[in-house]
Amino acid sequence: MGLALGIFGPMRSLILPCVLWATGALAQTPTTVDLLPLPVSLQYEEGVCTLICPWQLEVDEAASIELFDMLHAELMSLRPPQQVQCILPLRIGFRMVAFDTLMPPEWYQLTIRPNDIEVMAPSAEGLYRGSRTLVQLLEQGRSSGALPCLTITDHPRFPWRGMHLDVCRHFFGVDFVKQYIDLLARYKMNTFHWHLTEDQGWRIEIKKYPKLTEVGAWRKGSQIGPYAAQTFDTLHYGGFYTQDEIREVVAYAAARHITIVPEIEMPGHAMAALASYPHLGCTGGPYEVQRGWGVFDDVFCAGNDSVFTFLEDVLSEVMELFPGEYIHIGGDECPKTRWKECAKCQARMQAERLKDEHELQSYFIQRIERFVNSKGRKIIGWDEILEGGLAPNAAVMSWRGTEGGIAAAKAGHYAVMSPGSHCYFDHYQGDPANEPVAIGGYTTVQKVYSYEPIPEALSAAEAQYILGAQGNVWTEYILTPEHVEYMAVPRMPALAEVLWTPKDMRDETDFIRRLEAEFPRLEEMGVNASKSMYQVRLTLRQGEQLGEIVIEANGGKPTQPIKITLEDDPPEPWESEMVLINVSTSPYDGPISIKEPFIVTVSHYDGVDLDDRSFPASHRTITFNLATAHPITLSTPPHERYSTGGAFTLVDGIRGSSRRVDNEWLAWKTDVTITVDLGEEKDITHIGIGALGDTHSWIHLPQEVIFSTSSDGSTFSEFGRAHPKPNASGKVELGTSVHTKSRYVRMEVNSAGTISEGLPGAGHPAWLFLDEVEVR
Repeated sequence: MGLALGIFGPMRSLILPCVLWATGALAQTPTTVDLLPLPVSLQYEEGVCTLICPWQLEVDEAASIELFDMLHAELMSLRPPQQVQCILPLRIGFRMVAFDTLMPPEWYQLTIRPNDIEVMAPSAEGLYRGSRTLVQLLEQGRSSGALPCLTITDHPRFPWRGMHLDVCRHFFGVDFVKQYIDLLARYKMNTFHWHLTEDQGWRIEIKKYPKLTEVGAWRKGSQIGPYAAQTFDTLHYGGFYTQDEIREVVAYAAARHITIVPEIEMPGHAMAALASYPHLGCTGGPYEVQRGWGVFDDVFCAGNDSVFTFLEDVLSEVMELFPGEYIHIGGDECPKTRWKECAKCQARMQAERLKDEHELQSYFIQRIERFVNSKGRKIIGWDEILEGGLAPNAAVMSWRGTEGGIAAAKAGHYAVMSPGSHCYFDHYQGDPANEPVAIGGYTTVQKVYSYEPIPEALSAAEAQYILGAQGNVWTEYILTPEHVEYMAVPRMPALAEVLWTPKDMRDETDFIRRLEAEFPRLEEMGVNASKSMYQVRLTLRQGEQLGEIVIEANGGKPTQPIKITLEDDPPEPWESEMVLINVSTSPYDGPISIKEPFIVTVSHYDGVDLDDRSFPASHRTITFNLATAHPITLSTPPHERYSTGGAFTLVDGIRGSSRRVDNEWLAWKTDVTITVDLGEEKDITHIGIGALGDTHSWIHLPQEVIFSTSSDGSTFSEFGRAHPKPNASGKVELGTSVHTKSRYVRMEVNSAGTISEGLPGAGHPAWLFLDEVEVR
């Protein structure tokens, strides 16, 4: 192989050994290929490249010996099982080339000819990105023994294509962290945000402060189950990375051209550090590493100079381990409670002429930034670092929506977009009734793919400050590596394509088709990818008759048939009669109507065997009472974030569960009056409604519910009242029982109003979450 310009020095080459088999017919050569993410340009050429000859790998030494060794190991595993002797080997070359024009960063070109595959790029980084495309191509050509000839020219849309992993709530060892980095590399992501310190554990060895791992890396138990339940185990839990292990992971990522951004949380989320060194807090302790999730009042003392000495020492060791440009300093969810009561903090505010504790946080962040800048690095923090004034050179990671990124970009600061609406992969991704317990939210693969990182509010000049975006995996409810993979994949490749592929080339239908082709490869790799996208979604609506519900099923795999199972719903606890349970399964060919209780199960199947269970199923238990599927009116529409299904959601026969997502509950930030028309006068002995309490999420039970009835819909008489326990948690049925005869029932639900001091979200309006109306 000749050198492009004669300036790169010798090539390393190796003929990969082949196994001689009898020549036989090859499987049909694929005419197209499926790649994730979709490249900028893919042009098919005449001809076919046969893969069954011996392979000769050639890599410019300018590209690095590490790349050669890595590719050699990978390509050995991708050779077709059937191989023959050939006159010439198949040459696979990786070549560094120089161009007269400035090429985009990570640019590469991949060409497949009948007896030659070549990847060329002006940088080692570009060669590696091209090698990821080649690996996917060879995986597809392995069974057929051939690939179509083609030319791919490619480069990313954004320079920051990131994934995050929280190892503090639950710890994951070095081997899995490397596997996680491999997934990032596969989809051409280039940034790994490693969340290393938290209230629940300090995970990085700091030589100068050994107690951070002797004490701070371990807790006496962990919260289990839904947050609202507040239940804990008593198992000693923890772990940390030694500095040698950190170096090992950093080197592993660097070989794959992935930058690791370490996060050292400050000034909040610091309980593990305070438990290790109590003098760093405002009260002096005692403190302990937290067992539960959430936000805690004890934070680093902003008035104590020893805190800054400690953090500078810690960051010095961190920066020696991580050579990347950015150090993440957290900055999110820092309560000001202790600072308001701390004499040292108040003295600092007076000395620095700071008007409030928000400016004190800004002082804290800016002081840390000056130190980090003095070491030739930059800081990035969650969007709360905007409060009180942004540090001069800081970048912002926008997680509470897009507003933080917009504000940063308009002020001339770089921003990474990571809004919870689209980029939090700890949210549910399928029917919550059939998913592992998650922290909340509902973020499907399709929703991730629909995300546009450039906010419309930005001008073209301002948009240049958006570095890209990042998917976050917080692990409060994720205990194992397999669960991390389940939550991250396939949402990770969806975000990867958003960040790599030009906006006008993205097509959801085509992406889903290519993603389907990726699942068998992920399975072969041992990746526990979620297939929740194949869940059939149930939609319920009012039937033509009162008390009738129409059920529609929408497939997650449009070309695959759907089956539906109806199982008699057992009687309610207050019903004494026994019923025979009947179950029937049939192909679904359109909407069905029901007027009695059923457990409904829908899923795709192979089209032949109704017992096929290879696809995930969706279940709904539909119950009936006097209000079910009857006309309902609301005095105030629900908040747009929690309004799926509209008012009918409250009479659709499905009771909301403690797994709060936006299609099970309706929510308000104000009072609401609900009226149901039963169609005719009926004997009534009970009226009720479900409500949810989860103060951590700013969701409070109502102060009061007033129940009333009417025969004409105009004049209502009080039926009774319900007063839930203040700040109670979990799902609560609120109701009252009296005998009357009426046609209309009404519930005046009074919200909790403004959240009290000392509770999460203090000063903000409480959320009011309501579910099924119950009339018996």
